[in-house]
Amino acid sequence: MIFTQARENDITAILELEHGAFPAAERWSKLAWRDELLASDRYVLTARDVDDRVMAVATFQCVADTADLHRIMVARQHRGEGAAKRMVRAGMEWAQALGAERMLLEVREDNEAALGLYDGSGFEPIARRENYYGQGVHAIVMAAALEEPGRDRSDLVDWTD
Repeated sequence: MIFTQARENDITAILELEHGAFPAAERWSKLAWRDELLASDRYVLTARDVDDRVMAVATFQCVADTADLHRIMVARQHRGEGAAKRMVRAGMEWAQALGAERMLLEVREDNEAALGLYDGSGFEPIARRENYYGQGVHAIVMAAALEEPGRDRSDLVDWTD
């Protein structure tokens, strides 16, 4: 697996991942992905095979002290190979390097694989959003601290209360 920043010409491969990962109503459009790839405050990471084919993609945004994991998708045939875990870790490191103190995400409450990934990456549930993905399809909002080892954070406000 080779990890690189996504390129604009990866959009077709990314859209194929969308079709395998999300129901039609939850898919991002070509324009949405183009905007994501061109935005200056985004980090769009791909995992590629030895033939340079996109196997997975993740996109992150950082604004001030908070980062967001917007999307992560892995081709069905490559799930369980560790790409998602490594991409989440890379996104967290990127955000921390930019000064972010925490990362947020939303995940379908019925997506057990993703919930396991995020729990294992240090995310904890902080809220539930009713009907976030459509009628009767709820999201769990999760957060992870992006802490430097040994850093005293006792003076920071806990925004999760």
